[in-house]
Amino acid sequence: MKFKFSILISIAIIFVACKGEPKLSDSELIEKNVRSFFFMGDSVEVDVTITDTIHDTDLAEMLANVEENKRLIQMDIDTLGLMIDERAYKVLDLESKVINVLSEGFALEICNAKLKLAEYRLKLKELEFQKAIFDQTNRILLHLKRSIWANIAGFEANVHYQLGDEINDLEILMDANYVVVD
Repeated sequence: MKFKFSILISIAIIFVACKGEPKLSDSELIEKNVRSFFFMGDSVEVDVTITDTIHDTDLAEMLANVEENKRLIQMDIDTLGLMIDERAYKVLDLESKVINVLSEGFALEICNAKLKLAEYRLKLKELEFQKAIFDQTNRILLHLKRSIWANIAGFEANVHYQLGDEINDLEILMDANYVVVD
């Protein structure tokens, strides 16, 4: 009997000792995660306001839209790549003709062809940049998809804080566990 009583007391002491960190409220957890994301100390006053809730159905639509945009941009990139190749071959052909027969008309044609080639290359870089943005958006949305809880994928929120004389108002994206993802 005395042995059972000492075991119960030991278990009670262990439970009290292992109590751990108190559970944070949702607003405290949000503020803690925002502070961590922006590397802010406790002395900075932060105001976080949730402006929108992203549900799993909304997320599925966003992912499908991003995938379609990525597909369309890749088609544009492929087409433009072919146009660049074609224009580069035209420039080479014109330059070889100029070498054989010096003519001002060919020189002007070469300049126009090189200008068009440069425009195509610039457009290609713009499309590749846009594709990279879609890839990043896709990565963020997939993160939200992995954190869905009770059909909630995440939250959009506004963060307001002041650091010295500088006032900052930012929009952030949090997953369903209130972790800032963007």
